[in-house]
Order: sequence, then C-alpha cells, then structure tokens
Amino acid sequence: MKNKSLQIQFNGILENHNFATHRYLLAISGGVDSMVLLDLFRQTSANFQVAHCNFQLRAEDANGDEEFVRNYCGLYNIPFHSVRFDVAAYQKTGNYSVEMACRNLRYDWFAEIQKINQLDFLVTAHHLDDNLETFLINLSRGTGLKGLVGMQIDNGRILRPLLEFTKNNLLEYAENNTLAWREDYTNATDDYTRNKIRHHISPVLKEIHSQFDENFLATLNHINDNYLIVQQRVDEITSGLFTGTNPIKIEISELRKLNPLATYIHYLFEKYNFNSPNEIIKFLDSETGSEIKSTTYRLIKDREYLLLKSIEEINDNEITILNDFIEINSLNLKFVKSINPHENTTEIVDFTSISFPLKLRKVKEGDYFYPIGMKGQKKLISKFMKDLKLSKLEKEQVWLLCDQNDDIIWVVNYRLDERFKTTKTSKNFLNITLC
Repeated sequence: MKNKSLQIQFNGILENHNFATHRYLLAISGGVDSMVLLDLFRQTSANFQVAHCNFQLRAEDANGDEEFVRNYCGLYNIPFHSVRFDVAAYQKTGNYSVEMACRNLRYDWFAEIQKINQLDFLVTAHHLDDNLETFLINLSRGTGLKGLVGMQIDNGRILRPLLEFTKNNLLEYAENNTLAWREDYTNATDDYTRNKIRHHISPVLKEIHSQFDENFLATLNHINDNYLIVQQRVDEITSGLFTGTNPIKIEISELRKLNPLATYIHYLFEKYNFNSPNEIIKFLDSETGSEIKSTTYRLIKDREYLLLKSIEEINDNEITILNDFIEINSLNLKFVKSINPHENTTEIVDFTSISFPLKLRKVKEGDYFYPIGMKGQKKLISKFMKDLKLSKLEKEQVWLLCDQNDDIIWVVNYRLDERFKTTKTSKNFLNITLC
C-alpha cells in the first residue's frame, strides 16, 4: 500500500465503495486538500458536481476563492454550485460560535443541493491529520469510546476518501502534479482550537515517534473494531429488552440487571437523544406517570415499565358532528342513523336521547359520566381510566363523544354512558362503527 501512488490508492478506495453506482457532491473550498480531492475525482469516471461556500469572512480573499473554484470547474465542464452566507446574521439566531455557524450553514446547504440534484453522497477532503485533531479535541473535552472513533470514510451520507492520507501526502501529490490552490491566511493563526493543535501539538507527537501517523491510524482501526463489538452487544440487548415500536416498552427489572448500568443506559438511549445516563437511573425510581424528555423522545414511567415514545404534536382539536351521517377519518369512526340497529357496529346509541351537534374531544379535568351497567352511578373519567390501568400514553389517546350539552355519550372504544343506551322502546338508532 505504501509503495502505491496516491492516485492508485484513492481509486481503490472508491472501488471499495462502489463509486460507479453513486452520484456525488464534492465540497471544494479551493485549499490544497480540496483541490487534490477534485483533481483525483476528475481523473476517474465518477459522476460528480462541485459545491463551494463563501462565508464572506475574509473580504476579497473569500471572493477570490469562489472565483478560483468556479473557473476550475468551468475549464473542465464540471457542474458548479456556490452560495454566499451572512454568518453574523445566522449567529444572532442562536448561541453559535463562528465555527458552528459555518458548519450548520454549509451542511444544510449541501443537503439542499443534494436533494435538488439527486446526489447520493457528500464528499469532503478530510484527511488523517484532521482525524487526529478531532481525536485530540474530543479527548480534551472528555469523551467515551464513540468520541474516540473519529470520522469514518463512509458513514452512509458522507464519503471521506482521503481519510487515510496525511497532509504531507496531499501536499506532495499537489506539488508533483503542479496543482494550483488558494491559501487561507486564517489557517496560520491560533484563533481556533483546531489550529492550535495543528501548529503546536501534532508536530510534537510526530517528532516523538517517526511512525506516529501509521500508529495513530492503526489505533483508530482498533478503537473502531472495539466499538463495533460494543454496538453488537447493545443491539442484542435492545432486541430482547425493547419491545414494540411507538411506544417502545422496557421492563425496568430487566434493565436494572445490566452492569455497569450507567454505561449500558448510555448506549441504549443515546440514539433517542438522552444524554444523561444518571438522569435515567434516577428516573427508574420515580412515580408512575412521571416523564422526562429528550429533544425527540419522551420516556414515561408506567408501573414496572418505561415507555419510550417519539415526541409528536398532540391533536387536541375538537371534531364537530353536525348531522347523523359522517365519517371521521382521523379516528376511523363512522356514524349512521337508522330505524333498525345495524349489525357489526361498535356501539349503538338511542338517537332520541341525543341532541346535535355532537363533538369528539379529549378528556378534561373533572369530566364524569354514568358507565353503562353501573345502575346510574356517576364516575370520574380519570378514575375510570385508572381502574382500567391505562398508561399515561393510553390516557392521552382517549376521546370522548359528547352531545351539545357536553354530556358524555361514549368514552370512545371503552364504555357507553347509561343515559344514552338503547331500550326496548327505542325507535331510532345512531350506529357507531370503528372502521
């Protein structure tokens, strides 16, 4: 591998990732790394386009970079996309550093260009030195195994075919092939954490050991292999412990058997954006009905179980039923008046006992009804649901059918009200069918 030219190694990487079956968007800044990437791609049969971001942070230098990449693509008839960002304006929309603002802006734009042009992969010019800097940044901040894995050549969305090459490898290629590129003067400053590592830490590590780059790459591969083993074990546990879909049901007693518990909880819940294992451990002892939230999921305590449900917009809108024939598609309900009760209906109501318009609504505090079969005894809906041992999520999904006086006719799918049941003297019926 070491004796092969960089172009041959690069072509091998693309072959391993079935490059002929995909379409690519190359993120090209105009610097030496990205121009090497562009030159290497240009010499293959890959189907690709180029995208360039102008963040307007370096006045005319930034405009010069944009023009440089545009001219290169024009020379070789490569489809070119460019955009100019107002970074300062974006920073005002949230608590973003310049680095984070630029990252968010460019990746959102890249995704948009990919969607419009049906491009499968974004391709970046990240190399081994970038991975070392990321590794050291994560290490300095305190991280778990995942934070040490580093960037991947292919993560399913982004392809980084230069990731096993060093900066020196790329510079040597550029010089040997007389490539032109643009220098970003900010790379020579120590204004950013990554630059400080690049200028003051990485050189010392490479000076200490002449084979540091090869050793670091081998270490990353070992960490990746270990992380894969961890993920396989987590997947095995998830398949046995997490049942159902939405909500997912998790038996607390089985969860507690895992050791070390905090580490397992971290891996089991991280994809649901829960970032504090200790918060979840404490939550295991909370009361039924308690819940905690991540940005995307709710975790609810339901007696001996946890319920994990995606956060969705709760539909609290009332649905009005103006006449005696209507279909409520969102609830799969059908209402039909008849002079004889229909067969295979879910519930049948005495039509003369109800007054239109009817409405379907969610449960409110203090709601009560007279459950059929209880001889006229009044019961709070909250007590009724508790006796049924409905979970918090199930309670949230309960609808009530009420008349114009807001008297509850039916706890939908559960129990009819005694006052609206049919009798031997009933002559007109409202047939309610769950479709």
